[in-house]
Amino acid sequence: MTHGRVTLIDAGYGAIAAVAPYSEFFLTLIRAVPNRRWNSISCRWEFPADNLPDFKVVFSGWSVLTFVNFEKELESGESPSDGDRYPNVPASLERLLVDTLRALKYSIRTRKRYLAIVDRFAAFIEKPLSQACTSDAIAFLSYLERELTASASTLNQAMSALRFFFLKVLGVEAPLPHRPRADRRLPGVLSREEAMRICSAPQNAKHRTILALAYSAGLRVSEIASLRVEDIDMERHVILVRGGKGRKDRFTILANRTLELVKQYLELYRPARWLFEGQSDGHITARTIQSIFYQAQTKAGIEKHASIHSLRHSFATHLLEDGTDIRYIQELLGHASAKTTEIYTHVARRDVLRIRSPFDYTEPDD
Repeated sequence: MTHGRVTLIDAGYGAIAAVAPYSEFFLTLIRAVPNRRWNSISCRWEFPADNLPDFKVVFSGWSVLTFVNFEKELESGESPSDGDRYPNVPASLERLLVDTLRALKYSIRTRKRYLAIVDRFAAFIEKPLSQACTSDAIAFLSYLERELTASASTLNQAMSALRFFFLKVLGVEAPLPHRPRADRRLPGVLSREEAMRICSAPQNAKHRTILALAYSAGLRVSEIASLRVEDIDMERHVILVRGGKGRKDRFTILANRTLELVKQYLELYRPARWLFEGQSDGHITARTIQSIFYQAQTKAGIEKHASIHSLRHSFATHLLEDGTDIRYIQELLGHASAKTTEIYTHVARRDVLRIRSPFDYTEPDD
């Protein structure tokens, strides 16, 4: 028996927001959390992420649903933590879910995304996961939109994960609502100067090489992480991207300046199998690469909202502005459909630069 449910979401700027139905009991407890404050703009209580352990002590009798960085986890395919990753999913169901995903050749990124969603779903319904039904799934999707203001992309991923879980693991049909129409959001693009400042900000040769590959070759963060030493073809000036999105191999360009960085990096680090090795025997994680980007962005003094993926967006946009045929850009990015690549036509300034604003040539009245 719990005293209530509270949702934790990312408030930005290193803070966590606690969202719960209004009650005097909740107010009494949240005021006991160190450094908490009421955000009058978003109308919710927030506290520094460093005070999360204090929050959990104060709300020990509550059902706490943690969605901090949830959408970033889905985007990167990283697991929520390194320890007990999916504590709300019974071991037997988790094993069946993973085995089924592997048997159907789903990528490791998709497996992690589905597990993360099912784990949050299990915590939400507050009953045995094996007893979940369609109404539980609909309530969970509504909860994601209402409390997290989840994007259409996140809701679509949640629907796919829950449909798969119900049908393939529980063996029952789950008629869910039609998928929401995708958000028409323009990609965040850095200027050429901003991209170069970020790429040159780190002193560490490994970090500089990682950022250079993201910008100069338009690689996804997962593609950078899984690069092997032999994927860098120095003679032909190309990079082999193995098993990109949709499990497709492709080639992309290896810029001259990036090639020099790669050579210097290989001489210093001498990696064996993976181009960028991690702390253990495997390759570097997507989360580590994202952290490298944020540190470089801070050092470069760029306050624009951006992520490691912004370097890929910038690569495509700058190529388009330079007159590169969009079909070639599609191939370099690994897009299955040209419509996906066409989004960059809305942010490229190639044609817009030739248009003069009337404000620039209209004389003001005296």
